[in-house]
Amino acid sequence: MALLPGIGVFGTSTTVKCLVPILQSCGFRVEALWGRTPEAAEECARDLHIAFHTSKVDEVLLHKDVDLVFIHCPPHLQPPIAAKALGIGKHVICGTPGTPGQLDALKMLHASQYYPSLMSLMCNGLRFLPCFVKMKQLIEEGYIGKVCICESSIHCGSFLKDTFDWMCDEVMGGGVLNMHGSVLIDLVTFLTGQRASTVHGMLKTYTRQTDKINGIRQITSDDFCSFQMELDNGACATVVVNNHLPGQYSHEMLICGNKGRLIVRGSDLFGQRLDQSREELLYHDTPNILDQQKTGVSEIIRANIPILQLKGLIKLIDSVKEAFKSGEDKHSWTKEPVAYAATFEDGQYVQTVVDAVRKSSKAREWVKVQVLSEEPDPNPFLSAAMRRSTFSLY
Repeated sequence: MALLPGIGVFGTSTTVKCLVPILQSCGFRVEALWGRTPEAAEECARDLHIAFHTSKVDEVLLHKDVDLVFIHCPPHLQPPIAAKALGIGKHVICGTPGTPGQLDALKMLHASQYYPSLMSLMCNGLRFLPCFVKMKQLIEEGYIGKVCICESSIHCGSFLKDTFDWMCDEVMGGGVLNMHGSVLIDLVTFLTGQRASTVHGMLKTYTRQTDKINGIRQITSDDFCSFQMELDNGACATVVVNNHLPGQYSHEMLICGNKGRLIVRGSDLFGQRLDQSREELLYHDTPNILDQQKTGVSEIIRANIPILQLKGLIKLIDSVKEAFKSGEDKHSWTKEPVAYAATFEDGQYVQTVVDAVRKSSKAREWVKVQVLSEEPDPNPFLSAAMRRSTFSLY
């Protein structure tokens, strides 16, 4: 059996404090941890029993025992780390939201295309939940016929902290659209096989200051979003994310077709064909507290992570483990176990839709989703003039 790759982790968030124990329980060796400050890195590494910690990116990337990096830090910091890691031969799994905008996502995609033998995945564990895997299979088998309508919603509490950070700032990738809406956009495409062609959205920031965040600084990240997507094969989707429900997390995904419907509530799957008189339970997810405790995630951390996300993260890491176990050595892997995982290409598409929803909300009109294949010229007028010029630059 091949050795599992050594892990380097970027970030000190609650998700990281959940991720590291799961990695360790699956047999991975977490060799190094990066934090934005030496103090943050030291505290997190001590809590998670990681021997090496630093606030310098290169010291993790160049660590001799690190072969795979998990990046879970503020979105505006993730693209350069991911691109640099791939450039020196490290496998990369990037947290969601991956970037603040499409251009950063495109740079990550280009870096992954240069090194196709390296693993480059987005860390969306919901794709691996049995309820959504079963839902996807039933849609493909024709349980609901042709897909017509998708409705998805997340209701949760605020994720603002006591101090101003990237979650308060729209430009740095904060807001419920980027943090939760992006996951739902990805799920719609994963389940239906259809992508958004045009979108219409509304973003609102109702909480601009808190008791702790006040004075001259204002929160610009959205705390409510609602948007519609016209999909490229005739279906439509509606997404709502509302973080004004403290202490609660609920998630629903409804997909209707011309022969019936499927709905995920929490992590259970229900369905009803048009010729049936009542809804049937198609998959029941039995809560297993012992399995969750085996991961080593502390009770305090588990209380701050929605159970759906925790289960998805466990399933994703299990799949990554299987991918490397099937390889010949700790550097090689096979694609079948992680076939359902979101790629950097999926990540760029999702970020393109997010950007289009933001644009739509500001313009108050439908916006076309245009996925870029190359970076736009930063100065098209100068470039055009230079092309017409007979003068040489040299």
